[in-house]
Amino acid sequence: MDRLWGAAVAVLLVAIVFFLMWRGWQRRVRRDATRASMSEQLELDLGDVLASWRGLYVSTSERLNVLERIAAPGLAFRAQARIVLAERGLVFELRGENATVIPLANVDGVATTQLTIDKVVERGGLTVIDWRIPGENGQLDVSSFFRLSTSERDSLVAALQNVLTRKLKETT
Repeated sequence: MDRLWGAAVAVLLVAIVFFLMWRGWQRRVRRDATRASMSEQLELDLGDVLASWRGLYVSTSERLNVLERIAAPGLAFRAQARIVLAERGLVFELRGENATVIPLANVDGVATTQLTIDKVVERGGLTVIDWRIPGENGQLDVSSFFRLSTSERDSLVAALQNVLTRKLKETT
């Protein structure tokens, strides 16, 4: 009989923990849904497609706080991804989600890293794209992390750095 009570208490504690985790995620989704949805800009004319890459989307987090995951629509869950670079922007197409469109003016940079929230890989194994989400309360600086093959990663970094350098020269 004592074991039955112990098991019941353990099951109850596990259920409470899962309920609190679910509640926390729902709160995060509501918070991030109020931020500007980048998928609303699908009509934005990005110009001709320059290149695209395929890989795994890992996460998007606040740039200075990589443990603060962004759960905005189109960015909340890990998924197979296609990254499209166009003349005037980037598109993140995640399987099962609406596309996230980022005007090139909102892209700050690209680099490689080793870790992000819940993912650690070999040195330089993650590609990180820094960008800004405009919102009613100012902009939010974020970083999106992708796991690509070595050739895809190198190609993406080179192409995006080239486009960003060209953009910088045009504005100065």
